[in-house]
Amino acid sequence: MNFRTLVLMSSIALCKSGFAADDQEPITERSMLASPETIIGLMDAGLLNPVDMPDPHWREDACIACHTSREKAGFDNLRSKDINQLCNNCHEETGIESYIHSVGMEPSPPFQARMPADFKGAVGRGQGTITCISCHDLTLQCKQQHFEKQGTNPRFFRGGPYYSRTDLCFNCHEPDQYQRYNPHDQITDEGELDTERCYVCHSVTPNRRKAKTIDDVRFNVHEKLEQLCTGCHPRRDHPGGAWVRSGKQGPNHLRVPSEKILKRLKAHEAKHDIILPLEPDTGRIFCATCHNPHERGVQYQHKADKGADGVKRLRRGQFEVCMACHDK
Repeated sequence: MNFRTLVLMSSIALCKSGFAADDQEPITERSMLASPETIIGLMDAGLLNPVDMPDPHWREDACIACHTSREKAGFDNLRSKDINQLCNNCHEETGIESYIHSVGMEPSPPFQARMPADFKGAVGRGQGTITCISCHDLTLQCKQQHFEKQGTNPRFFRGGPYYSRTDLCFNCHEPDQYQRYNPHDQITDEGELDTERCYVCHSVTPNRRKAKTIDDVRFNVHEKLEQLCTGCHPRRDHPGGAWVRSGKQGPNHLRVPSEKILKRLKAHEAKHDIILPLEPDTGRIFCATCHNPHERGVQYQHKADKGADGVKRLRRGQFEVCMACHDK
């Protein structure tokens, strides 16, 4: 931790305790923008709430977050020539697994041949490797004449806006080689079960004729079955996940239901001839309690097949499924 960070930390601590030091710079948005390399340290130390971290994007007065001076801000006066490190002053490296593309590699000749000129230029400014600016055009969000594009291209994607995020990817990648593996596509064109897809979640291909409940099948994990889903679907507490974006804690449904809730759930299953499975080893609610991960026709039991290929794969309607546990 550098001296600047220590000064900021002590200043915040003094402010929180009701005191101020005459010879210490107060912690303000401007001071954090002027020393962005201290922000992550302050958050790690619990002295700065993430929601209070200044956002330099889409504003003209925050050039100093990336440049040593606002005057003639350009590539020559960046705070760091390592572009990824510059971004990681605020975007912590520990969150890199949530980013859609890795950085640091040199694009192969076929990729470079496909790139539009502005993408090639961005790679050149990254010393010939993929960096954050390969996909994010920073000049869009810091020049007033482009601010009207914030509504259509909030992440300032290079060449945007795009109808879908994968359209951005096709500036470098061949569309026909960029098809995502879909484990839910479980029936072949000939109408047979594609047993290879089963192994994404199951350790043994289930016997569909004999399996009556979730206790009759085996999984690749024994607890926390949501891990089978979060490899492709990022974890987000829901319903009510919008609360998370507002800084509030969303509801956690991945838990053992109370006796009252369990009784209501079982009654709902019987009334609507439906299956709402719980995690076998723990009795917890998990993703497949509400969502049916199978393609229609995989399950021989009609009640187990409900919701397959439906909207969000919900085993009942978007609001009806909530009524399985809640009064309103």
